[in-house]
Order: sequence, then structure tokens, then C-alpha cells
Amino acid sequence: METGKILKWNDELEVINPDRLMALKRKIDGRLIIKDDDDYDNSRMVWNGMIDRSPAIIVKCKNEHDIQETLKFATENEVVVTVKGGGHHVAGGAVCDHGLMIDLSDMNAVTLDEENKQVSVQGGATWGEVDQVTQAKGLATPGGLVSDTGVAGLTLGGGLGWLRRKYGLACDNLVSAEIITANGDRITADNDQNADLFWAIKGGGPGFGIVSTFNFRLYQVGPEVMSCIVFYPARLTGEILRYYRSNAAALPPEASITLIYGSIPENEPFPEKHFGEDFILIAGMYAGAAEEGEKVFAPYRKFGEPIADFSGLMPYTELQQFFDEDYPKFDLNYYWKSLFFDEVTDEVIEKFIELGKSRPSPLSTVDIWLLGGAIDKVKPLETAYAHRGAQHLLGIESNWEKKQSDSLNIEWTRKAIENFLPLSGGSSYVNFEDIEEKSQKMAGGKNFEKLQAIKKKYDPKALFSHYSRATAS
Repeated sequence: METGKILKWNDELEVINPDRLMALKRKIDGRLIIKDDDDYDNSRMVWNGMIDRSPAIIVKCKNEHDIQETLKFATENEVVVTVKGGGHHVAGGAVCDHGLMIDLSDMNAVTLDEENKQVSVQGGATWGEVDQVTQAKGLATPGGLVSDTGVAGLTLGGGLGWLRRKYGLACDNLVSAEIITANGDRITADNDQNADLFWAIKGGGPGFGIVSTFNFRLYQVGPEVMSCIVFYPARLTGEILRYYRSNAAALPPEASITLIYGSIPENEPFPEKHFGEDFILIAGMYAGAAEEGEKVFAPYRKFGEPIADFSGLMPYTELQQFFDEDYPKFDLNYYWKSLFFDEVTDEVIEKFIELGKSRPSPLSTVDIWLLGGAIDKVKPLETAYAHRGAQHLLGIESNWEKKQSDSLNIEWTRKAIENFLPLSGGSSYVNFEDIEEKSQKMAGGKNFEKLQAIKKKYDPKALFSHYSRATAS
């Protein structure tokens, strides 16, 4: 057995020094997992079923001390580190081959400060766990559209959700953060302390350190909200997009809308006669008085006979979980891309319809997210999120069963983005991106070089070097 570095590998061969592992195990309160352990395979899995990577070591941390000791261990033994929060990001950067995965899933405490309308969230929590605590008092902070998405990954990448146009991105509502840096220091980052690092974690993606705790501001939301959830036959897509083009800019900031082209699943509550049929979905939420929301959404519910209309008052937590069944853990393969653009031209509408019709998997969707509102009240250089002013986001969400071809679906997604690129500003949303350097530069936009300089400052030895090739969950 080697007595030098903790690991060495040649192809799939790994040699692990047991003495060093035992020393780490004695220093932490959490669990240390290696390949021989029964729960290794379950622990290394992330949401995206296409990600099949095998870290040499997994440390399930229980507290910040565990994180610090594990980082010290990784530095001394020159091991690449990845971090798993919710494990939900499409690129699967929470796990890499041969390295050390720090798993924060046991650090998921959510603490409400009702008096100051703030919530403290540990790095392993999901948005569903946050909503459960905050909605008990009728409060919320902007999260995503799927409840088991990790708070950490979504926030670090910006954070688009139902509340985006009223209250901005998840990262815009970050008051402060507790961060363990690559050298093991525990620091506070806010507008006054370590302000450059605080700037970077607000939309710049992962890899600057490990955020052990996020502190968000809260708003009065719910417990019931007005929703617009209308599935129309896909033949109405052109008409609906033209109406959207003419009227979206006049929507109040309380209203957020996403248009989604997909296929009706073969299950309830959809009518059996529409199983497998292509649809165009208008999905919206009104973050204000229900009666006003009903009026605002009324025109979007009058495009002829819908396949299904689930609009109306519903608990905010229920709306937050509405799409959960469409994005199951482990069972499907996922590969997403995105582009920001400003105008819904006739060519945009034509290409959107073409993309919808050409999807190789009926589980895939093509989406247009309406932006603006509170997102653009933040100055362009105030945070690392580089896309203030963009009016729309195109999302290409390729989702397919494991029996289908990975290469077919991935290639379709890449070609879809290539075809749409001339109609956009050329920038993309990091939370919808793959691991390629070109994609990361597109997501970083004009802030990419500054982000690299900050990373070098706080991670000079590139301990989190895996993040130059993959994006954390």
C-alpha cells in the first residue's frame, strides 16, 4: 500500500491510504464513504440519470468543522474536490471521477427569522424544505420551479423562478453567506465583508468556496396564489406567441409567465384522447392580489378550447411542486442548453415551432421565459449575473428515457442552440448549461474574466479545479 499521497490512479485503478482515511474519519462528525461501502452507489448518484461518475471518497458533512477538515485533507493529499448540495444541476458537477465529493445533504437546516423577514438556509437544503418553513408564516423568497432543486446551486447560478419579475432572482435576495474557503477559513460574505466574493456568488456559478449557509430576505407570498396553467393544442403556438409578443411587456411585475412546448403525458389528469399530443403550455403565477391576477391572466385562457386548464387559486407550495413529476431523480437523462434574447420576431416564432416539432424525445420541452421586472432593477454590474436587461430566455430541456440514445438527444440540443444563436445576444444561463468551457464563458458573459480573477484569489491552488470543467449542483 502506498504511504505517500492519499490517491493515485491509472485508468480505473485507485490506491487509497487507509491510515490517512482513518485519520480523517476520526476528525469529522459526519460519514466517510468509499467504494467498498454498501451505500456508496446511492451516495454518488445525482438527479441527472446520465451522470455516472465514481469519486474515490465521499464525505457526508454534518457541520462546518467537517467541511474544514475535509478541505484540509484534500489540500494535503492533492485531491480534486466537488460539492454536492441538492445534486440537481443538469451538468452533474457535484460529482467527478476519482476525486473527493463533499456532500452537504445532511446540512439542510432552515431557520426562520420572522421578525426581520429573513431565512437562514444551510447549503444542503432544497427549495421544498425552505418553502415548508417559510410558508407556515406566509413568507417566501424567490426559488425555482421544481421543489427538490438545491438552494445552493440555483442561487449561485442566479435563480429563476415564479417570483422572478416581482422580487428578482434568488441571488438578488441574498443578504449574506457563510463560506468555507479553499484554505479552510470560515468567512462571512456580504456587501461590507469580502464584498468581491459576495459579488461572485450572486450569479457567477460555483467554485469560489463552499457556502455553508445562505441568508435570504423574505416577502409576504401566499399561502395561496393565482396561477395560470393552460395546456393548448400545439397548432395554436404561433397565435399564442404573437399575442405574447404584443402584450408581455405590459404585464405587471407581479406576473411571471413561461411558455412551454411539449407532449401530453399518458396519464391523468389529462384526457385520454390527448395522450401523446403536442401542446403549448402557458404557465404563470401572480405574486399579488388574487382578483387582479385573475384579470391579468384571463386573456391567456381564451385561445379556444384547451386540452386542460388547471388555472386558479392554489397553495404556493403546490405550485412550487407542479413540475416535480416531470423531472424525476435518477430515472431520466437530462441535457439542457439556453440562450437569452430580446425580441420575439417572426423568425423566433418559426424556429421555436420547428424545435418543438423536431424533439427526438416526447419528454423534452422548448421553453420561453419572460424576464424583466425586478430582475432589471438591479444594476448590470451589481452582481455576477451578467444578463440584466435580457427580455426572454430560451430553454432547450432535453429529457429522455435511458433506453433512448444519449447522442441523438444531445446532438439535437446542440444543433437547436446553434440554429437559434443568430437570433440571440449569444449569452446563456449557467444553471441550464453543460460543462464545456465555451458554454461557461457564454454564461459568464462580460463578467467571465472578473470571475476568474476572484476565483484565483480565493482558490489559488485550484482545489475546486473540477469546476472549470463542470458546474456544481
